[in-house]
Amino acid sequence: MNKKLLLLSLLLVVGLFVSCSSDDSTEKPVIPVIKEPLPITISELTSDFLIIGQNLEIKGINLANKDYPTVVLLNDTEPVVAKEVTETKIVLPITDAIKVGTNSVRIQINKTLSARANFFVMKKGWNKLNGLGTYDVLTSNVFDDSNSVFSFADSDTRDFGFWGFPAKLQGTSEGLTRTAVKQNGGSYGAFKMVNDNIGVLTSTNAATYSNSGFENSNSTTVESSFSPAINGLNIGYADQNTSIVTTFRGGQLYTADNGATVIKSEPLKWTARGNYYRASITTFKKSSNGKFYQLGIINDYAKEGSNKHRNVVLESATGYSDWTVIDTISKANLNISYTYKFLNINNILTIDTTNKTLVASTDMLKTWNVIKTDVKNIFLRTETQWYIVSGDKIYVTKDSGATWELELELPADSSVNEISFSKTKIIVSGNKGLHYLKLE
Repeated sequence: MNKKLLLLSLLLVVGLFVSCSSDDSTEKPVIPVIKEPLPITISELTSDFLIIGQNLEIKGINLANKDYPTVVLLNDTEPVVAKEVTETKIVLPITDAIKVGTNSVRIQINKTLSARANFFVMKKGWNKLNGLGTYDVLTSNVFDDSNSVFSFADSDTRDFGFWGFPAKLQGTSEGLTRTAVKQNGGSYGAFKMVNDNIGVLTSTNAATYSNSGFENSNSTTVESSFSPAINGLNIGYADQNTSIVTTFRGGQLYTADNGATVIKSEPLKWTARGNYYRASITTFKKSSNGKFYQLGIINDYAKEGSNKHRNVVLESATGYSDWTVIDTISKANLNISYTYKFLNINNILTIDTTNKTLVASTDMLKTWNVIKTDVKNIFLRTETQWYIVSGDKIYVTKDSGATWELELELPADSSVNEISFSKTKIIVSGNKGLHYLKLE
């Protein structure tokens, strides 16, 4: 009997085991579904002109896929590492590894490839600009908050001809390329922008003001007695709030609202004798003491002959009225250039054109001290940081002339007209297409 019970128990265990082993409830493996890439579209680049150190944002559709990596291709063949990748945006750092000049970018996911989008990369340091061809570039303005370059150039290539025109170089995928500045026909005398929107353009007897980058503008015309054709109107001072247009004869146009309201100040009466002008104002500038100054020379040829040149120094708190005569007595130095440079009226700099030296006056033109020999021109960035042209080189001092460093080597026989500055940029303007931009 016990043997029968044992056999029965064994049969039950084996049956249970067989029953469990044949259970169909075992979980089957899940086969993943691969999501193939959809067509990739680059809809926008945040900028098609970038400087090394900046980021390029690529905006578009289907820029990422969960099953395949996003590959950013430069110039079709160079994979680069992105800073950020989402389905609608890729952030690409612009490093030294990316070549200077025009580049293309494409996005590839598996075998799906986007169309190309082009952008231009400019390096830090000095860059040669070619947007104005071989024209003589007289002045240029640059700004920290934009890539624009505004220049004033001469399109008359004859040695003794002149046809002044304003121009804008705009950052594009091909570099800094020339775009039009709207204006009426004719030759102009001076042009200055204080930012991308606010600026002044002058001709012989008119000043044109704009707060829209010259998309719109308004003009003020003056009589020939105020502005003799021989000299025209110059821009003595301009900032975001005010501008003062001047003449070589000591008259001014002042506006604090981009030309909507203009105050006109006639030249001082003593600067003329009948129809003959005795004074020639060569420099109009605001000093670090907050006051404005007119500097120049005076001579009454009919009364005194041709060798009685004297200095003219005038001072005003406003720059357009209440001029105080500081000096019309001290004798002018005929060896020096009357294009005086200063940021502080107590340290005026210019060039002794006879001896080719940089000279300074600390007593408002009365006496001059030699700072440096073999100098063609001087340009001031701050009261202590100056740039000079010597031979075909530009040198800089940051300690008022105590020491000098080489800044830029120029082509042979270069002629520099102006060096101007923002906080982070320097631009050199000169004859026959001499145009250099430094990004600091």
